[in-house]
Amino acid sequence: MIKSACDVMKKSIMISAILLFAGTSLEVVARFISYESILPVIFIYTGFFAISFALMIVLATFIAIMIPKVNQRLDSCQH
Repeated sequence: MIKSACDVMKKSIMISAILLFAGTSLEVVARFISYESILPVIFIYTGFFAISFALMIVLATFIAIMIPKVNQRLDSCQH
């Protein structure tokens, strides 16, 4: 079953926001952890990839909105 364009756009933006918040949180937490372990490195890389993936999702969503057929489907959304 194909979901409506409205639901897909809402969910992609929510996932992007969650990833952005999680990545930023991991980056901040990594700054306060002792550098004697490998844990800060894992947090920093995980945070970086989460933030990067969130930005890619937003960019893909923006590009999808520019497609005329998707844009027409989004015009029929009820907010």
